[in-house]
Amino acid sequence: MLLTLMVLVLISVAALAEAPRWGRRPSPEKMIEKMSKELGLTKEQQDKYLDEAKKIEKEAEESNAKNKEIFDKIEQELLKDSPDKQAIRGYMDQISQNRTGIQFKRMEQMIELKKELTAEQRKKFEEFMYNRKKKERHS
Repeated sequence: MLLTLMVLVLISVAALAEAPRWGRRPSPEKMIEKMSKELGLTKEQQDKYLDEAKKIEKEAEESNAKNKEIFDKIEQELLKDSPDKQAIRGYMDQISQNRTGIQFKRMEQMIELKKELTAEQRKKFEEFMYNRKKKERHS
């Protein structure tokens, strides 16, 4: 029973470690290209958004590297005869905080971008977000 549980947890941890590959985000350049097309961003707006997106992408890569190290710690803990559940919980909390931090920065960036948009661009932005959400629901 314990062996079965450990195998299931190891498989789950391995799947979580691979998760960033499944939902890989487009590059900041691709994102700005799409948003420029959809919203009609000015060159100044594009440059500002792109600079910030690149900073966040770099932070996300660093966060993913940290999370991989933490997943390695979880795997090592699971290989022990008596894995420490509290240690594993602590590791999982760290991973969650890292991911949430990056997501929060991305949301802040969107809020800042929206402040810079003209009234017409804001309307297009809202339509863009609505259609994106609608598309996600049907996937």
